[in-house]
Amino acid sequence: QVTTGPFAAIEYKTDELLIMRRNPYFYAVDETGQQLPYLDEIQYQKGPSGTGRTLCVMAGGCDQDNLENPSVFVEALRKASEPNSPNKITWGPETLAFGVELNQSADFGVKDDRDKAVRALFRDAKFRRALSHATDRDGIAQALMRGPFLRAWPGGLYPGSPEFDQKSVVYYPYHVDTAKALLAELGLKDTDNNGILNWTTGPTAGQDLIFSLRASQDAVETVNIGEALVNQWGKVGIKINLRPTSSQTATDQNNAGEWDMSVFRGGQQYALPFFNCDQIAPLTKTAPNWHREGSTPRQLRPFEEELNKITTQYCAELDPAKRKALMSQYNKIFTENNYNIGVIISRYGENLTKRFKNVAAGLPAFLYTWTEDAIMLEQVWSPVDQQQKQVRPNVVATYPGSVIYKAIGK
Repeated sequence: QVTTGPFAAIEYKTDELLIMRRNPYFYAVDETGQQLPYLDEIQYQKGPSGTGRTLCVMAGGCDQDNLENPSVFVEALRKASEPNSPNKITWGPETLAFGVELNQSADFGVKDDRDKAVRALFRDAKFRRALSHATDRDGIAQALMRGPFLRAWPGGLYPGSPEFDQKSVVYYPYHVDTAKALLAELGLKDTDNNGILNWTTGPTAGQDLIFSLRASQDAVETVNIGEALVNQWGKVGIKINLRPTSSQTATDQNNAGEWDMSVFRGGQQYALPFFNCDQIAPLTKTAPNWHREGSTPRQLRPFEEELNKITTQYCAELDPAKRKALMSQYNKIFTENNYNIGVIISRYGENLTKRFKNVAAGLPAFLYTWTEDAIMLEQVWSPVDQQQKQVRPNVVATYPGSVIYKAIGK
């Protein structure tokens, strides 16, 4: 790697590690004239999971981790509160969101009559409202972590967003009888008395209402939430087959449009809409993920056209007050139509070793970007008596055969 940055990669093993060494030719200096960066070496290790990374920091084997799985929050907090703990935790705003996406494309990825019937159901606002009423969000939150740290979230903008307006939220709370009534209005009945609703009309008449729910192997909380929804939605007659998948498999399915439902951990566009404003409405062919466009024009519903109109105005608006007003309109339409099914909201934790200095207090783990891009790594330093053994000491990055080496005659 040829770079003018503070660190240069000297060793890389796929799915194992990356070692970066200090660039001795880096141009920047600190206020005393000392050349940056301070650190001699950075090691990136591939963790087995988010939980594994958190445990590594708690044990002192790693220096930084983004706390994003609520099921380990209690243990992480307990460990960090110990006087001799190697790490400290700071919490950001409520932007750690989990929910369920329904594939609402009318034709992209549709292969047979069953797919057509599923997509038609998912595109019906009454069905999505039934799912919202069938979801015990508070129960899921308390099952994952007792106390107020996790709470119900209906979808849309995150409460931690600077442009969130609580008055804009339309919420359909947990109510099994209402969910059953809405499903009955859609003509769904248990015609064979097996506890699962059936389609009663069309090519799928008589078939059980069975959906595939995808969860991420890399985000353990999505699996935990998926398991809870299997039971909760089963109570209203909807059978869910939970399918934990790898990130690559999920990407392939998204690109092909061949999936039913997916438990998600939300991205930053619903925390800072202006940062990725073309991702919060169907303005591009690939966004939102649950309503992609295939080879034929996308079939937008009236509320989606309204979201597009508001979002287009928002993207061009520079006045903060007007932007917030537009997002209030947006969020009302989004939550009123259950564009996706929100489940719970929490906070990301910045899990950082105590030996790192020059990291701003209160740094959020994830807002505009992740920690490693939000801090200035070249300014981070560690006291001499707390420094750890280097893996590749005294190694300077070289570039044999590169254009730059040839230019200087090497």
